[in-house]
Amino acid sequence: MQKILVLGAGLVARPLVQYLLDKGYEVICASRTVAKAEALIGGHARGHAHALDLADEARLAEFIAAADLAISLVPPPLHPVVARHCLATNKPMVTTSYVSPEMAALDGEARAKGLVIINEIGVDPGIDHMSAMRIIDDVKRRGGKIAAFKSYCGGLPAPQHNDNPFGYKFSWAPRGVLMASRNGAQYLQDGRKVVVEPARLFRDMHILQVPGFGDFEAYPNRDSISYQDVYGLAGIATLYRGTLRNMGWCDCLYNYRRQGLLELEPLEVGGRTYAQLMRDHLDAAAGEDLRAAFARKAGLPVDSLPAWNLHWLGMFSDRKIRGEQTTMLDAMGDLMFEKLAYKPGELDLIVLFHDFQAVFPDGHQERITSHLIDFGQPGGDSAMSRTVSLPAAIAAHMLLRGEITETGVLRPVVPGIYNPVLDELASLNIACREHTETY
Repeated sequence: MQKILVLGAGLVARPLVQYLLDKGYEVICASRTVAKAEALIGGHARGHAHALDLADEARLAEFIAAADLAISLVPPPLHPVVARHCLATNKPMVTTSYVSPEMAALDGEARAKGLVIINEIGVDPGIDHMSAMRIIDDVKRRGGKIAAFKSYCGGLPAPQHNDNPFGYKFSWAPRGVLMASRNGAQYLQDGRKVVVEPARLFRDMHILQVPGFGDFEAYPNRDSISYQDVYGLAGIATLYRGTLRNMGWCDCLYNYRRQGLLELEPLEVGGRTYAQLMRDHLDAAAGEDLRAAFARKAGLPVDSLPAWNLHWLGMFSDRKIRGEQTTMLDAMGDLMFEKLAYKPGELDLIVLFHDFQAVFPDGHQERITSHLIDFGQPGGDSAMSRTVSLPAAIAAHMLLRGEITETGVLRPVVPGIYNPVLDELASLNIACREHTETY
């Protein structure tokens, strides 16, 4: 019986673990908190839960050596650590995270050893890549060329459970979302390279209408230009990858970044309240209303959404801050984790939307759109956990069956990977719907 090591037991891992158990694998789930691993296994006879701190690399190496394949669902900076141990023991690896420079540097060694390290096989990145490449390759097969491509994805609360002023709930720890809010971005627009500085990320926003489903705020997601090579789109005029949020998110995050609420400088806060922290941070006068002080400093009306949302969150309250030391980002993240968490029974939503402009030698053009709308299952898994973890589980199954022949540090952008993964996802009711307009 083949053994699969799953590292991490976070909010998205359950569908992956259950899929692999259903396929007949022995699954070893290792997490810093063993109770979380035990919950994923659910008492299954072929499942095993263990406590593991990845800082203990000797023990990590033992776990990897004893498995036939490793799936890393730990924080992204730890993936290269796992990958190096996989290379040392000649074991394939799967992860849903972006290919980091440290991971890309392992490509040569992986190829030399004939090993596979598949990255970016979740939803975004993941299903977005695979569904896009199916369309891109079809256009090329028909003799056409992609002139413009915009891709958007967002994880949001289902409309009936969108009940807070941020219009957002966290499918994983807020720190990752807030850290991503500090990123810059770049993309191509009509042949022009657009570079977005981190401080302007949420000002480079536009409204996207997903036909039949509503309007969303869209802002650029990291480095879109690098996908020119990944997707085989040399010479494309417009290439844009964006993140979707409900209305109001971008204005809040822009102003929070501008007012220093996403900073990572360590702060001594033992015994202090949020109100005391913010009074000092805003240089507010004694007795001054803190919502008014924030609005004054930000140059906003006192009843603006960014100011009101901080009040609603509890950033001006007499609640004590957790711990002896924190950062402004983590202090706000702690409150967000409580107030923007999904309650039992609440459902989430994944929205994925592609928009292609294709030109053909006979002069005709096509606008091809593709969308995926997936809701969490009542009483079951979230849409985020299904769409993130099931592609990785399917890829792991393919690897152990010898169905992936490419080697090295890979993304799922070749037909031998994306076609079977997308077909299997469709059998699990996760499928993109395409529409073509010809003119």
